[in-house]
Amino acid sequence: MMFRTFSLTLLITYFLLATACKSTYVSSISHQNTAIDEQINTIDSNLVSIYLPYKNILDNDMNRVISVCETDMVKNKPESGLTNLLVDLLLEEGKTEARNQSLNFVPEVSFFNYGGIRTGLQKGDIKVGKAFEIMPFENEMVFIQLTGAQLQQFYDLIAESGGGSVGGVRFVISNQKAKHVIVSGKPLQPENKYWMATNDYAANGGDDLIVLRQRIDFKSTGIKIRDVIIRNFEKQYKAGFTLKEKFDGRISNE
Repeated sequence: MMFRTFSLTLLITYFLLATACKSTYVSSISHQNTAIDEQINTIDSNLVSIYLPYKNILDNDMNRVISVCETDMVKNKPESGLTNLLVDLLLEEGKTEARNQSLNFVPEVSFFNYGGIRTGLQKGDIKVGKAFEIMPFENEMVFIQLTGAQLQQFYDLIAESGGGSVGGVRFVISNQKAKHVIVSGKPLQPENKYWMATNDYAANGGDDLIVLRQRIDFKSTGIKIRDVIIRNFEKQYKAGFTLKEKFDGRISNE
């Protein structure tokens, strides 16, 4: 409801401005001092009277509490409470969405590009607006299928950058390479195929992740990453769970 409201508000604003500012053809010009304050005030008043109810609805949605954070969280490498939280919820919601859409696979790993996480979480109430701050982009959740060899190449890139936001996997950074890679509790097999939940920006090679663009297969969910975050936070909150930092050594340095 909130996202439809947001779009409707923008549409109404655009229509009103376009109507108020539409062109008028002039057939003659005359000079006359005319007081226009009253006319402008009338237009402004009309705009506000129509726009304000939708703005109030949007403000109420953005200020809705969807979770509570136990402590401040910021992103960090090789892993952090924030990066682990976001990538784990992406994998969890990815598995749910694969079932909901009757796909013939279940994602085993997930990836949340580090640069796409734009802010952290502060201790206390977490509102809808915070999801817009964390993920201000219109990226969608997608699934990509990779070979084990491609996944190894991808994790080597993560290791080279010092770590990142990865789910469903564990590895050790050694000489800027990912060693002892474990996926779903088993050693990574180069010849096997694996499904990853990520966003369309990364899947299309963003941040120089060309290997993800060389994927075997691709499935779009049509769901915004931001909506995934809101959905998961709110679901956990209604179940009585709060947001906590989780460090599990999924990425460690040799």
